[in-house]
Amino acid sequence: MKGLPRKRGKKLEDTTSNDQPEVSTPRHRKPRAIGYTTPSRTNGVTAKGETPRWKRNDRSAKKKSALALIERVVGGESSDEEADEEIAQEIYESSEEEEEADEEGRLGVDESVGATTDEAATPSKRPRGRPPTKKGGRTRKKSPTPPRDLPPHELYFAQNRPGAAKTSNNTLTSLKLLTHDEYFTLLREYQDPHKEDIEFLQSLHIESFPQWAFELSQGFSVCLYGYGSKRALLHKFANHVFSNSPDHDVHKIVIVNGYVRTNSVREILGTVAGAVDPSHKLPTGGATVMLDSVKNLLSSREIHITIILNSIDAAPLRKPGMQPTLAQLAAHPQVHLVCSTDTPDFPLMWDSGLRSSFNFAFHDCTTFASYDAELEVVDDVHELLGRKSRRVGGKEGVTYVLRSLPENAKNLFRLLVGEVLAAMDDEGEGGETPGVEYRMLYNKAVEEFICSSEMAFRTLLKEFHDHQMITSRKDVMGTELLSAPFCKEELEAILEDLMS
Repeated sequence: MKGLPRKRGKKLEDTTSNDQPEVSTPRHRKPRAIGYTTPSRTNGVTAKGETPRWKRNDRSAKKKSALALIERVVGGESSDEEADEEIAQEIYESSEEEEEADEEGRLGVDESVGATTDEAATPSKRPRGRPPTKKGGRTRKKSPTPPRDLPPHELYFAQNRPGAAKTSNNTLTSLKLLTHDEYFTLLREYQDPHKEDIEFLQSLHIESFPQWAFELSQGFSVCLYGYGSKRALLHKFANHVFSNSPDHDVHKIVIVNGYVRTNSVREILGTVAGAVDPSHKLPTGGATVMLDSVKNLLSSREIHITIILNSIDAAPLRKPGMQPTLAQLAAHPQVHLVCSTDTPDFPLMWDSGLRSSFNFAFHDCTTFASYDAELEVVDDVHELLGRKSRRVGGKEGVTYVLRSLPENAKNLFRLLVGEVLAAMDDEGEGGETPGVEYRMLYNKAVEEFICSSEMAFRTLLKEFHDHQMITSRKDVMGTELLSAPFCKEELEAILEDLMS
């Protein structure tokens, strides 16, 4: 048998004997001469007028997809994503098989010298084409390899790209809230590393006390602004004014804490009137009537009052009518006002009329001191988390409230706490506190003779709502659910006290 040519254009040498049997040929093909073989075409070269292989595969895929769509439309089948994927898979596999068959036919001739054409190919362990995927399963996408010619900064981000996002089952409702006891314990144990620097800064402001006293004597009001609490500084200024006043019966000092949430016009004016005359009572009526009464009282006495007002920009003093009343009070010649501010937008509270009535002299008194008294940390955090109802004070607060309620109210709250604890055992402690259906709780209250009508039941629940001992919400079906806004340990302690 003649060997295959190694290079094109070389003459073939006869290495066989004359008595070699004739090579068998496949059907429908003409036998070739024994001494010659047909050379294969080179890679990527097609004969003149022949369609390239990639174009033939593309056309066959288009024909198959068009034929599948026509059959589906004629048959009246609805579009199915899974069916479309199967059709695309079949087209892809058949096209790939054609390509592999063509590739094997092209490379079979150039494989090695002396290889026989009738030798069977070794079957591969893996079937041809793309491996089928399980229905409903997701194939893991491989991250693409970055090209080698990336700049260094792009290569860094390609190699340090973040992974899949991780989520947590933790929610704010399952968070154990801070109590007042824990807060004050932590506050007492805290040691400020800048305590000496803050005290030194405060000593610098103390040197300005004579200047502030002189401004007050000239008819000005003093306003202190800057970051940090100025409560301790104002109290030291009050001691300075008191020690330098010749007659304490003529010069009175009144300290008003504007950050107290229960502040009102009547309380502030009543405190000023009580400093002038303890027996004086404010008349009933609006702020204007009470202010006129205080002004007449001051004019009838030769008394000068220095008002030390902490946090004039606090939320209780931002209510309508508060700032005009304070401005008219400060404009009285026998009243000297010294106030502090805590927010950077405090000048927006006053228009030109109020500013002229106050007649402020402003001083920057940045202290960097913590707002210990101005802020209610525990209550404010609970309000930010949407858990304002927890402000009742835990077990101690509930015990204090139930002490003043009738026996039926105690029994109803005991029943509610028992049902909530039973729901916690069924659903677990994670997430929001489980609730009890309103109708079910009412029926059990009637069975235990706690209340005789729904009107009495509603009256008892209103007491709990007013003291923020229970919460009410509706589920997705619109059913009203009642619950107690406490953790499991607190509910168990409350139930133990109610049962004893």
